[in-house]
Amino acid sequence: MLASVSEVVDGDTIGVTVNGQSYRLRYIGVDSPEPGEPRGIEAQRANTELVLGQTVLLEKDVSDTDRYGRLLRYVWIGDMMVNAELVRIGWARAQAYPPDTRYHELFVQLERQARDAQRGLWAPQPEATTATGAEAGPCPYIGNRNSKKFHHHWCSSVDQMNEGNKVCFQTRDQAIAEGYVPCKRCNP
Repeated sequence: MLASVSEVVDGDTIGVTVNGQSYRLRYIGVDSPEPGEPRGIEAQRANTELVLGQTVLLEKDVSDTDRYGRLLRYVWIGDMMVNAELVRIGWARAQAYPPDTRYHELFVQLERQARDAQRGLWAPQPEATTATGAEAGPCPYIGNRNSKKFHHHWCSSVDQMNEGNKVCFQTRDQAIAEGYVPCKRCNP
């Protein structure tokens, strides 16, 4: 069955249109972090680059839908299976959801290769810097000098922040003691 991809919800869920009807579709056999979780935005971005606006072929395994009413499918663009490609490039993990396990062994092999090559989810997290610009190691909380708000290091607001405005805090209490307030989006 052919479909056009109208929306990318996250790293493993898309919106498709089939014969004028819209559906939510969950990729079978893979799992990606949600946009509010660490690296979730990057997983969603990778999925978007692969499928948004594309015409795709949908392959069913055993189940038609999941408990949320989403279609369960393997998604193909030409000879590339999107489910497998997301695992290969490191933005999804192999996850068996019996009885839909036709390609599970392939996904496990691709995840091992992505992990060994440190791609996507398996890449080391970048080191954050302190207010003085010195390396601080992993930085759990990042403040914005301009807004005086602080965020979890994975919050999408951090990606939009000017590097010169970033301040590293090792604890939530430290950020509050310095006069920063918690972000309402990520709620650190």
